[in-house]
Amino acid sequence: MQNDDLEFLNCRNMLQAIEVDLETPSRAQVAQHLGLSRTAASAIAQKLIKAGLVTELESVRRGRGRPGTPLALDGHTWHALGSAFYSGAWNFVVINLLGKVVESRSIAITATDPSSVIDTLITGLLSIKESIPYKLIPGFGIGAPGLVDNRSGSIFRADDLGWQTIIPLKEIIETRTGIPALVMNRYRANGLAEIKFGNHNRSHNIIYLGIGTGISGSIYLDQVLMNSTNYRLGHIVIDPHGPLCGCGQKGCLQAMAGEGALISYAEQRKAQEPGFLQKLDGQQITGAAIAALAGSGDQDARSCLDQIAEPLAIAIATLTNAIAPDEIIIGGPLGDLSSYLVDRVRTLVYDRILDWQSAQMPILKGSQGPFGPAIGAATYVLNNKMELLFTQGCSS
Repeated sequence: MQNDDLEFLNCRNMLQAIEVDLETPSRAQVAQHLGLSRTAASAIAQKLIKAGLVTELESVRRGRGRPGTPLALDGHTWHALGSAFYSGAWNFVVINLLGKVVESRSIAITATDPSSVIDTLITGLLSIKESIPYKLIPGFGIGAPGLVDNRSGSIFRADDLGWQTIIPLKEIIETRTGIPALVMNRYRANGLAEIKFGNHNRSHNIIYLGIGTGISGSIYLDQVLMNSTNYRLGHIVIDPHGPLCGCGQKGCLQAMAGEGALISYAEQRKAQEPGFLQKLDGQQITGAAIAALAGSGDQDARSCLDQIAEPLAIAIATLTNAIAPDEIIIGGPLGDLSSYLVDRVRTLVYDRILDWQSAQMPILKGSQGPFGPAIGAATYVLNNKMELLFTQGCSS
């Protein structure tokens, strides 16, 4: 999305200044920050206030002269709807411009073929749109499974679901709903939520790795999401002689450390060793169940997580040497659930990098929970709110 109209750019720059660059600034402070005249800044501010994007706070006196009127985002008028595929369900959230979740829902997936998954998504989007009392920015944020092309909004493949043909998800949603769709990978969306709302303001270079049935993530350089290339963190080859991945390669990170690999290892050990994971006898073995047991100190469950911690550590150490991030965040269904897994990966990574690197690079557990990818998808809409709301330019 792009609008090169000068009036639009001035509006967007002022909104950026109010939202990110300055803290509750006055019109005069924004004018100075952007190199605008006070008259021009005041006129642009009025347009943003009229549009419901900015609000005026109570006037405060700063030094001599007339008291300034602080400007801030309007948290009451516009909201964004986001949805993401997460642990066998579509999760939906509605957030305001400040990122506050005002509505959340979840719809379980009963079949994993593309048509069924997309039908469930569209039904949920339209149901929420029609039933909530909030004014929505005209766009759906989508955190989709698999390798997503940012430009076309298509899913190229989703190996963990067995999808190996191109699915034009953006085109399908827009054709059936008449509303613009902004599509990104679900774990990249989760990373977007983490960076925006996870208190990482002091870090400029961050790697977020989401671990679930698939493995993907986000890379941030100079606080900017790398979203223009189709990098595939889950398909870094850890062992060229390792298990076959759905993508056709051997020894991919996803094949060695995704939830499928964890469950496969647990089932194999349980079949070979009487009493292994005894506390799960009669229950379905899932990543969540193993994570819960490991958290309670069960050594069998911890040995299962140890099995996937090693390849995760190899991948993260490799990325660390290539990118030198300020922080690593491990999330997704397994990362969010298991402090033990994150702790174990941290120890193994620190064993593989230099002392000064480990001293300067924390490895943290994700903080956004199961609705994090949906929050990130909605945040993707917020990040494009000017383009979605001012399709004809930022005029009075």
